Amino acid sequence: MSTGNQQVFANSPIVTFSPENTVCPSCHGRMKVLKTRERNLALYSVGAITAHETVYSCPACGYMAPSQELASLAPPRNTFGYDVIIYIGEAIFRHARNEQEIRAHLLKRGISISASEVGLLAKKYICYLACAHRETSAALRTHMQDQGGYILHLDGTCEADSPHLFVGLDEISSFVLDSVKLPSEKKEAIVPFLQKLELAYGKPVALVHDMGTGILSAVKEVFPEVPDVICHFHFLRDIGKDLFQREHDHLRSRLRCHGVQSKLRKVLQQCQITQVICTEELEALSATIKSAQKSTGSCSEEFLLYTLIHWALAGKTEGDGYGFPFDRPYMTFLTRLYKLRDTINQMKLHQRLPLANTVLAVLRPIWYDQQLITAYKRLKNKITVFDQLRAAMSIAEPAGKLGLNDPGSGTIHTIEARVKKFYHQLVKNDELQEIGYQKMQQQLEKYWEKLFADPIVVTRRGEPLTLTPQRTNNILEQFFRNMKHHYCRKSGYAAMNKSLTAMLSTTPLVKNLDNPEYYKLLLNGCPSLAERFSQIEVTTIQKMFSAEAESVQRVNPRIKKLIKDPKLPNRLMAMVRSA
Repeated sequence: MSTGNQQVFANSPIVTFSPENTVCPSCHGRMKVLKTRERNLALYSVGAITAHETVYSCPACGYMAPSQELASLAPPRNTFGYDVIIYIGEAIFRHARNEQEIRAHLLKRGISISASEVGLLAKKYICYLACAHRETSAALRTHMQDQGGYILHLDGTCEADSPHLFVGLDEISSFVLDSVKLPSEKKEAIVPFLQKLELAYGKPVALVHDMGTGILSAVKEVFPEVPDVICHFHFLRDIGKDLFQREHDHLRSRLRCHGVQSKLRKVLQQCQITQVICTEELEALSATIKSAQKSTGSCSEEFLLYTLIHWALAGKTEGDGYGFPFDRPYMTFLTRLYKLRDTINQMKLHQRLPLANTVLAVLRPIWYDQQLITAYKRLKNKITVFDQLRAAMSIAEPAGKLGLNDPGSGTIHTIEARVKKFYHQLVKNDELQEIGYQKMQQQLEKYWEKLFADPIVVTRRGEPLTLTPQRTNNILEQFFRNMKHHYCRKSGYAAMNKSLTAMLSTTPLVKNLDNPEYYKLLLNGCPSLAERFSQIEVTTIQKMFSAEAESVQRVNPRIKKLIKDPKLPNRLMAMVRSA
């Protein structure tokens, strides 16, 4: 039966299937018809059909021969074909389509399917892909060895109460090698995962990861001789948090205590600027600023105040996209509040606008808050030192255009020389003896070898090859960000904890399908992914599916009902006493 026809039948036709050969492959005797059977099939290529299969058997040795053509179209005792499974899997995991979109599309092709069946087939797609990946591990290992080996990046992600999705990825080939869901990123949970990777792909030539205690301990146990590189971005982020997290949090709490943001927003409402006036004056103000004129032209002072307040409030969302501690929104916000006060005074707006006086009254408590002022000064000094280290390491630099995708710049030896200079200045400066600076010094000493490891020389096709691992774990961080964006687009929810809990642990393998080299290795000579899936034993899929289902810890619905009772402890105590 040909499946290349895109015609969808109006009525479900009957299609006959029989063995391609009626000679027994075991004893070479002539086989006879054993039985005929029918099953309803839904194929993406042709829609819904009724498959009429003739099964032959050998009377001499008992060999039974079903139709191989039918077996290549759909799994045994399944209604939906491999091409439907693949369409649903790719629509969900590669194109972020939701169940409603998929059902509507399949219905146009004559295939009716429920939302729950879509979810089930999507999970089967992941199971088939994971099985094919594991069967291809030897070919993947050979391919990576031909490239000189593999540089293993390790990282995990979780949200709220979700399990940790932990992934191992090769930097050179960009292959996701394996993934697993762990209850936590402790050494005991990570070690078996690393041992599994070593068994499948051999020892990596280098490792790149963050400073998590569990990862460091697990790597030291499983790969003690392998060069180990700490992600520079994670290192800087952890140092910054240790250095001025306390001052940053104190600044935030004091600003919230004064309620400056909400009070300034009320002033904005009082400005009562209509959209028409705002548009006209905005054009005039933009033209004036662009031409670098000193006069404000036809802009009203009320509109200038309105614009300045908005500018100050926008400080809370300003940054380069790196997150804290590289972006300090409350520091920026407070700095703009100071500038807002000075600008109102310098322009003498408070002498002509009652609302300007209102703004100054809102800001006045801040100038007399000694706790806030002290935190601001301490934070400002610490940021100066932190940004010096940031510049020395040439990563996550201010005004960078790449945000979290910044891989860093400069050679490792140049960076090491700059950081060494910074370190000596830090040690010699008597004014920087606070515990935060001491911890920064200790962290540099502790991780120096892992931060500035020498390039690795390997052999590729008989020739020496120098490999320099990436200075960041950005390759995996970017992968996790794309995955979260993908799931948010599909579900409409920003939170990922439920998706991480429900997804199969091997879902990250889908990323490999975008890689032409991986896809070719995965197919193993098959013309299509559907045919490759048809070569996998259905019992293997069933076992994997059951194992994945058991790994997802679900609370029994009856337990959920019980724990909603606020008086549950009292009821249990009463039961015990009565017994």
